[in-house]
Amino acid sequence: MELCILGVTGLLGQALAKEASARNIYYTGVARSNADVCLDITSNKDLEDFVRGHHFDVIINTCAIVNHSLCDNNPEAAYCTNARPNALLANLSKELGFKLVFISTDGYFCGDKDSKHDEVSEVKLLNEYARTKFAGECFALTDLNSMVVRTNIIGFKGSKQPTFLEWVINSLKNKEKMTLFDDYYTSSITVNQFSKALFDLLPKNPTGIINLASSEVFSKAKFITSLSETLALPLTEPNFGSVSQLASKRADSLGLDVSRAENILEYKLPDLEAVIEQIKEEYYEI
Repeated sequence: MELCILGVTGLLGQALAKEASARNIYYTGVARSNADVCLDITSNKDLEDFVRGHHFDVIINTCAIVNHSLCDNNPEAAYCTNARPNALLANLSKELGFKLVFISTDGYFCGDKDSKHDEVSEVKLLNEYARTKFAGECFALTDLNSMVVRTNIIGFKGSKQPTFLEWVINSLKNKEKMTLFDDYYTSSITVNQFSKALFDLLPKNPTGIINLASSEVFSKAKFITSLSETLALPLTEPNFGSVSQLASKRADSLGLDVSRAENILEYKLPDLEAVIEQIKEEYYEI
């Protein structure tokens, strides 16, 4: 397999590159800077020239503006990053024969707490991030051989701007007070667990939308509480609040039904306990 990872310097891109190397899969990493190939995927010409200059079997597009407020305040930039490149990539994939894998989001569901949503559940587009990611899905799916992966990933990146997981652990270590959302549900999976499962899926060549996440749905409050207990980092006078307090309007019931992925993989995806144990293992390796 000759692989291309778009957004290789991001949280997921780094994990995918690590997993590809562990499996002896040759890959070309693409990002704006500090990558094998440096380009801006919002430039149609640069992206098309790059793709046509190679013979990729698979292109994984992880690029996204994930900051919800930034997307709401800059809808054009959000569209040009989160959606538009997939229109070009889908056309090229049909012409050149590579498989397009688009990493999407779970941010489409609200109002039903810890329910699990399958690949055909009705979506609600409450913010610009959700709207542009969904548009990206629609563009990618114009190629019937493409795969759109819905997920909720967490992990360690080690950059100046901490990830959600790094922020939580730093807050626990520094004994800072946190507001825990007990009305915001996800099925988060670590980027390393996700990467292993994705590379197991690729040889089976699934198409269309597929959910790839934890097999268990849990609130953000339960996740942080479980992490605190496992890492022996006590919570300091936590407050309990609502996701509705955030500046950007968000879906709140993001649980995903991963039955389709598990049937194809022929194994169970990790539950909350397994996700927390994976984080613990990675935390002590840092």
